[in-house]
Amino acid sequence: MKNKKQIEQKIAELSAELKLANQNYYAGLATGLSDSEFDLKMRELSDLEQKFPQFKLPDSPTERVGSDLHNEFKKIPHQSPMLSISNAYSDEELADFMRSAQEKFSDTLSWVVEQKIDGVSLALIYENGLLVQAITRGDGIQGDEITLNAKTIADIPHQLSSAAEGRIEVRGEVYMTKSNFELFNEELAAKGRNLMQNPRNTVAGSLKLKNPREAAQRKMNFFAFNLLGDSSQELHSQSLLQLRKWGFVVNEFQLVQNPEQATQICHAVAQQRLQLPYEIDGMVVKIDNLAQQRELGTTAKSPRWMVAYKFPAEGVQTVVHSVEYQVGRTGAITPVANLEPVWLAGSTVRRATLHNFDEIQRLDLHLGDSVNLEKGGDIIPKITKVHIDLRPPHASPIVAPTHCPECGEALSTSADEVAIRCENLHCTAQIERLIAHFAHRDAMNIENLGPALISQLVKQLEVRSPADLYELSLEQLVDLERMAQKSAENVINGIEASKKRSLEHLILGLGIRFVGRSTAQNLARHFKNMHPLSQASIKELERIPDVGEKVAQSLHNYFSDANYQKEVNRLYKLGINFEYLAAETAEIFAGQTFVLTGTLPSLKRSEARTLIEQNGGKVSGSVSKKTSVVVAGAEAGSKLKRATELGVAVWSEAELLAQIGHHLVD
Repeated sequence: MKNKKQIEQKIAELSAELKLANQNYYAGLATGLSDSEFDLKMRELSDLEQKFPQFKLPDSPTERVGSDLHNEFKKIPHQSPMLSISNAYSDEELADFMRSAQEKFSDTLSWVVEQKIDGVSLALIYENGLLVQAITRGDGIQGDEITLNAKTIADIPHQLSSAAEGRIEVRGEVYMTKSNFELFNEELAAKGRNLMQNPRNTVAGSLKLKNPREAAQRKMNFFAFNLLGDSSQELHSQSLLQLRKWGFVVNEFQLVQNPEQATQICHAVAQQRLQLPYEIDGMVVKIDNLAQQRELGTTAKSPRWMVAYKFPAEGVQTVVHSVEYQVGRTGAITPVANLEPVWLAGSTVRRATLHNFDEIQRLDLHLGDSVNLEKGGDIIPKITKVHIDLRPPHASPIVAPTHCPECGEALSTSADEVAIRCENLHCTAQIERLIAHFAHRDAMNIENLGPALISQLVKQLEVRSPADLYELSLEQLVDLERMAQKSAENVINGIEASKKRSLEHLILGLGIRFVGRSTAQNLARHFKNMHPLSQASIKELERIPDVGEKVAQSLHNYFSDANYQKEVNRLYKLGINFEYLAAETAEIFAGQTFVLTGTLPSLKRSEARTLIEQNGGKVSGSVSKKTSVVVAGAEAGSKLKRATELGVAVWSEAELLAQIGHHLVD
């Protein structure tokens, strides 16, 4: 970095990124960063803050614990803070930590080494042996009360022995085994629902369910690892044994006296990591003597008497067996690798997207190749390396298809994009994805119309366009396999209700290339009705916010096409609303332009947009000097960076809701 301005900007950028990642991690959402990436950025920020303390922000993530607080749950203060654990990434760092602690005492320290379960922290409060409260970690100072959901976990005793007198607190980690996670995903797949990404996020969401019966179906487990309030215990290891006597499941632990013994255990467990029935991401090393723990104390963020020895980011090697081609709603062909199934970072991975054929060429990927597989941000499987030296003699190059894998039509390419496309508007795959897009909650919000039913409608009832949905009869749906009378009525009611949606939802639902939610909103606000929009010239379209040359050309091409004209006219004759139904707005954000980026902890993107618009603000798709605020969530990338460069205010979801003074109620 060349000057202090760049350093200040870098500190602000890292702080914003890490705060958002922290917030989403504790909410059970994707952070966009692997553990190692997160910690490396945290170290970089800490180093910069130490060298340039004048640029350190008051709410720096180096001084704060992440939060899983949720608006809908009662907040309970913790008896003592639930802090995060400082990390060591090498034998040397672990040894330095242990030796530094040893220097404070004349007696040789004894250390407890335990597995670091990749789950969700929970505090259990017992009074005279009876479980009275279960509290999430929250922000470390207070947490959400989720007692009813916690009681559905079989490993959590509701009643301890009579020896458990007074008030005690048991802390531990809620987790889901790999096998239970796989079974849960299989159940979701059978219901046509989206799959969960990994066990930890599944647990985080499950603990915040409103219905305890639904939480009970998730088959979660609990490891106890700490006991507070029992003055008879002098050692942490004694506390763990006491917890076992009371019926808690306590993970295996070992006592050591020096760094060499600790690292030996850490290495041994790391070798067996993939064979464990649950996910771990390292080992925890704690001073055993509780009085010595209290003497060392804590920082604002972490105890000084324990450290987490973190394992390297998980990556595995597997084999590419075949490549298949998916057809998107706009006809773009996406290659997807079918892999030898392998467990990676919380789930069994069988497929990985290859994005496009340029990526295949860059990797020099062949069928039969052995490849390294990682998860980007611990979520999306990606091939990071091809082991050309292991390439078998029968390996064959991956050749781009010349015809659509669904309809057989010849594929086309253009000079201005990487994708190859199927231009057949009657292609079954495109139709299914277009119908799903049309029915999505951000578009026409047709309830009870899921992927499995859409496939039936296309293949059995010959639904070929969104307009066909509005001509379906109850009798046709009842005749479908696994479709009862009541279910069919719900679908028909959902289709009928969608007719009343405001114009911006219809514009979005049509699936016009490059037209997203924000652009559809701006178009509806400007034209007020579909008819003048369909007749607009390119120049007129370009005057609309968020509509550049490419988007204007796409809109003009769509409404000039005879087939699409026919579809729009059919929708009108079938009674679909063509008017913009402006909602009443407050003036909190009057004159302000917002940009949304990343995944927010509890609000869907559409809900956040609606809140902003209902309070007088505008939502844009790009960051510029005219942007007032960027509301950022997990995986906020270039837009967050651009906001930092321009000095645009960056808010979290919590800050947005605080400004509105609004608490979302589902």
